[in-house]
Amino acid sequence: MSKMQNPKISNILDKVSYHAVYDKSIIGALEYAHTNGFAGIQLAVESPHLSFESLSEEQLQKIVSFIETKGTRISIHAPDESTSLFQTSNYLRQGVIEYFRTLFNFAERVHAQIVTIHLGGVISYKTDTTPVIDVPAEDIPIYKDFIIKNLDMLIKLADNRFVICVENERVDGFVFSILQPYLNDNKLALCWDLAKSWNNAGEEQFFVKNLQYVKQVHLHDTKKNEKGNRRRHLVIGTGEMDYLHYLNILYKVDVLDYCIEVRPREKAKESLEALRKLIIS
Repeated sequence: MSKMQNPKISNILDKVSYHAVYDKSIIGALEYAHTNGFAGIQLAVESPHLSFESLSEEQLQKIVSFIETKGTRISIHAPDESTSLFQTSNYLRQGVIEYFRTLFNFAERVHAQIVTIHLGGVISYKTDTTPVIDVPAEDIPIYKDFIIKNLDMLIKLADNRFVICVENERVDGFVFSILQPYLNDNKLALCWDLAKSWNNAGEEQFFVKNLQYVKQVHLHDTKKNEKGNRRRHLVIGTGEMDYLHYLNILYKVDVLDYCIEVRPREKAKESLEALRKLIIS
């Protein structure tokens, strides 16, 4: 492991949340975070039992009151493929846009600083002649046009009420070239999932180059099993990741949230303890 370069790295511990997925309720997740040393939660709104759409006004008011009195924070992780910004059908886009409109209103209501999104991906098809998955060349400019339209719409809907972070899920040079102007203009930010870019030099290079735009970091460990298959979302310290190396880079910029994406929450707590030992040892 790398040695700690600066004691300011310990300030990271004040910004650590966990991914609420298996909690029975949003208020239950907030209470667990508050009593177990987390700064807050990242809410998996795609989980039906944690969906903001099912909340009564009384439940919502209870959540808001807890956040305002306890200082425990919520960040939001939008659904994955179901809200893909690669969507080119105007009929389907209408549903995606309306979903984000209501999600963003909820985010404002609960004082969320961050809404994290996955951009999605292309529709691709295997062929008989090659072992790779090909994307029809004619589709590439169409996808680019619609990704830009969809991102512009999300930025308009957000209206500077919070930060929209794009996570490194299914990203490549094509996606990076689209994102860069938005980052330069401070219209979007980045969520750096460290384990997903582990051993991917190009992806890691993009994030280091754009470090000032990283506003959320996802923390979990990764390793290969005996069959050579890679597993992620492991307790910190049980895999290959050199976390002090990354934390010594990240403390220098204004990251708002370090979310431990290890489930269930008891394993997230183990990860928090491992992170604390790593940092203060």
